[in-house]
Parts: sequence; structure tokens; C-alpha cells
Amino acid sequence: MIEQSTVIQTLISLGDSFSKENEALNGAVNRSYLENSWLTKENYWTALEEWKEKLNEEALQNFSSNYTYSIEPRTVGIIMAGNIPMVGFHDLLCVLLSGNKAAIKPSSDDKVVMTYIVNFLSNSPLSDVVTLVERLDKIDAVIATGSNNSYRYFERYFSHIPNVLRKNRKSIAILDGSESIQDLDLLADDVFQYFGLGCRNVSFIYLPKSMNITTVLDQFMKYKDLANHNKYANNYTYHRALLLMNSEQHLDTGFSLPKERLDLNAPLACIHYAYYDDKSEVDDFIKKNEENLQCIVGNYWTKDTISFGMAQNPDLQDFADKVDTMQFLDDLRS
Repeated sequence: MIEQSTVIQTLISLGDSFSKENEALNGAVNRSYLENSWLTKENYWTALEEWKEKLNEEALQNFSSNYTYSIEPRTVGIIMAGNIPMVGFHDLLCVLLSGNKAAIKPSSDDKVVMTYIVNFLSNSPLSDVVTLVERLDKIDAVIATGSNNSYRYFERYFSHIPNVLRKNRKSIAILDGSESIQDLDLLADDVFQYFGLGCRNVSFIYLPKSMNITTVLDQFMKYKDLANHNKYANNYTYHRALLLMNSEQHLDTGFSLPKERLDLNAPLACIHYAYYDDKSEVDDFIKKNEENLQCIVGNYWTKDTISFGMAQNPDLQDFADKVDTMQFLDDLRS
């Protein structure tokens, strides 16, 4: 049996390897971009550096201390998404810290760096507990992340074993009019970091009628260079054409398309926003959409919110879909 302290020390060593001086990792990051141009080198290093900060002894011990480390490891399948860099790494971290084994099926959109990580762990004391697989055949439980269509497949295929299944969610920002220019500058990161492709990216902004949306959009211009990214620009051009063809009223910043619409589901390169008169309107909207919300950024008065600029840098305890992955793994023993 591998001691949890060994797992923690190995994860710390993995984090130490997240350096631009590491030729193997640098090559993996460069190859990731060549295979999927959404995974820019700048964005990938942002994700790696954020994980490097989290992979320290104090953080890992605090995170795992409230859960039981398994002395009878189960094999847990992990189906990873590939919409933003490293999106499946937290699930792998949880499986290892819980004392279980990980059978990893990385996304074809983001497999190169995960292959580096598995190779690193294969040359460590954790060599027997982490494998890359093409099919998840012999597993005791599964954690699967994908689209809404994938979710329906996951429900059918994994109904016979314990599972955590995730589908598309959206995030929102609640403003109350007290925001500083710095707050709005950080909100731009919450909207546009990783091109806005993550479920934690803000796609809808709710603001009081006393506040003009242009005040917010002025700070978003720091991301105007997104218009130079081919795939992002294609989405912007396509949705701009649709809005013009349908004569739908909207704004145009030259790289994003803000539209006043009380709807979470803004397409890529679009932002939905709405004004509220009373806080009860916000409460009603959140209650109505709770099952589709990943996180709330800003100044919402009745729930825990994430600080501006932190949507794509969650704490270890910020579990996706608000499902405690560590508790799920803990419960596999019963």
C-alpha cells in the first residue's frame, strides 16, 4: 500500500516539474497548441503555473485531511474534457489523494500534457496507480466530464457503477454598482480567459439599472487581441452575421458581441447581460437556473461568491458542479 504522504510528496515533485526550463513539458505544451490551437502556449502555462502554486504540502494536506485515505484501492475511471488546459487534473488529484487508482481517458483535444503527467507519475512511487486507457472496461467507479450529449451517453453506459457525471454549465457575474475599475478589469479575465471556453467563464452579467454596460465593456477591451485568433474570430464573425441577419439589437466591441438578454447560454464570442431593478429579480433568476450554474462571480448578497478574477483559478475545495469529489471517493469504501 502507498502511504498518503508518498502521494503528497510525489504531487509536490510533479508541481516542481511545471517549469519552462523543463524541456519535455515545454515540448508537450508546444505540441498541444499544434494539435489544438485553442490551447495556446500562453494559456497552457497560465494553467500550469496556477497548479504549481497549489501543489504544495500545506495545501494538499489541508485539502485531504477531512477524508479517509483508502487502504483498499478501487480503480476509478476518469473521462476528461478538453475545452481548456488541465481541466481534468483536479479529478486525478482527488483519486490519488483518496488512495485509489486512476484509469485516465484524456480528451483527444488535450492529451499531450496529460500524457506527460502520466509518464512522470509512471516513473515515481505511483507507477502502479495511474494508467492511460483507450476504453474504461475494468473500473469500479467513474468520474466523467463532457457535453450535454456526452452526459446522456454517460448516464446509460455507467449506470451500473458509482459515478459522478458532469455536463455543460455556465457562470455568471452579479454587479451591484460598487465595483471599481480594478474589479471590472478582473471581471474581464473571468469572461475571456481561455477564450471563454470553460464552464467557469462568465457568460452572463446582471447589473443594476444605475450602472451602464459600457462602463463594464470599456475594461473588457484589454482582450481585443482575441480577434487575431483564427478560431475565436470565426465564432465572432459567424454570430455577428446571425445577429445582423436577424436584425437583433446588440453591441459590438470588435471582438465580442454583448446583447441584452436574460439568458445564461451566450454563444462563444457573445456576452449576455441584463439590468435589474430589485435584488429579488436576481434571486429569482438564480433560483430558476441553479442546476445550470457553475459559479457566481462578484457581489451577490445571499450566496457565497467568487472574487473578481478568480473564476479560472479555483481553490482545491471548489468542486465542479458543487459535487464533493473527495466525499464521493470516500463513500466507495462503504
